[in-house]
Amino acid sequence: METKRDALILKVAGDSIEGVIDEVASELPIRLVLNNEPLVTLLCTPVELEELTVGFLLSEGVLHNRSSIENLEFDEKEAAVRIELSDLPPDFSKLFEKRTISSGCGKGVTFTSYRMPADRRIEARGQLMRLGDIRRQLAEFRTISKLYLETGGVHSAALSDGKEILFFSEDIGRHNAVDKLIGKAFLKSVPLENKILFTSGRVTSEIMTKAGRNRFPIVISRAAPSCMAVSYAEDMGITLVGFARGDRMNIYSWPKRIEMK
Repeated sequence: METKRDALILKVAGDSIEGVIDEVASELPIRLVLNNEPLVTLLCTPVELEELTVGFLLSEGVLHNRSSIENLEFDEKEAAVRIELSDLPPDFSKLFEKRTISSGCGKGVTFTSYRMPADRRIEARGQLMRLGDIRRQLAEFRTISKLYLETGGVHSAALSDGKEILFFSEDIGRHNAVDKLIGKAFLKSVPLENKILFTSGRVTSEIMTKAGRNRFPIVISRAAPSCMAVSYAEDMGITLVGFARGDRMNIYSWPKRIEMK
């Protein structure tokens, strides 16, 4: 499926007005079908859809083990990702009776919040990153998205081991980009504990919930955090870095994981 499309626009620059062909990022509704039951429709960039589904269910606390995935496939005709899990409780549908419209792009949806019994505080384990490594990886992260450079219309997320970027994902929704990244690492059997999450978008409560539930000790964003995100980071033991651009950054919580040299 296409990640971008051509659009005829009027381009205005000073007194100049001309008709040109511009590239815009694709946005499509994709249904998530869990054990043959429609669960949610996600507005997203139509790539890495199986990874998006897995990451979404991991972040919602529904999926825990790779062995429980009995089937995972994208039905292009129906524009749906179908996933079958073996270990769902009989009353799993009750988990999705209450939903929250999040502050994510395109009215993201979440069925859970942090402060669930399964959510555990991440204890500090010494320094995991150096300032120089953050700055170097930020420079790479800023230019890695070809789709952003072509359209300016997507968010990015990257997974780092502290020394180098391991995986990268992008989507029109910042929360979708993070879910795709989480799903990609899970399907490749790469553990997220002691890994670092880079994101291009603002950090709000649902992003921190995803980070905490998937055990990221450090979250680094080029944009701003919300007050709830800072509070969640402090409570969950996550080092939160915002406005990370060039040589500058703001560290909002748990700074001891970063070597200040």
